[in-house]
Amino acid sequence: MTDRTVKTSDGRTITYRERGPGDVLALLELGPATPSTAWMEYALMVTSVEAIDTVPVIRPQTRVQLEQLANQIGHTGIEALSTALFGADGQAAAQAEGTAAKN
Repeated sequence: MTDRTVKTSDGRTITYRERGPGDVLALLELGPATPSTAWMEYALMVTSVEAIDTVPVIRPQTRVQLEQLANQIGHTGIEALSTALFGADGQAAAQAEGTAAKN
């Protein structure tokens, strides 16, 4: 799988790589006992990041590290990644699924 880059609306460059089945299994160890599809897609999106502004990021090994990386990526980074990975309506679909799961 090759590295790809995406520009955020605030001018940062995020380098990402699509994750495979082994990465999904690793995420299951970090997540809730029964993770929703929305949680898995969001976590896979966060862990797909290889670098921010050419500075490599360390792949999270704990849930806290996953959350810290998500915060480092930020809202504009998540929006750019979501569009790149899931299309223009990908983030809205993930949020709608997350809301449905809560109800």
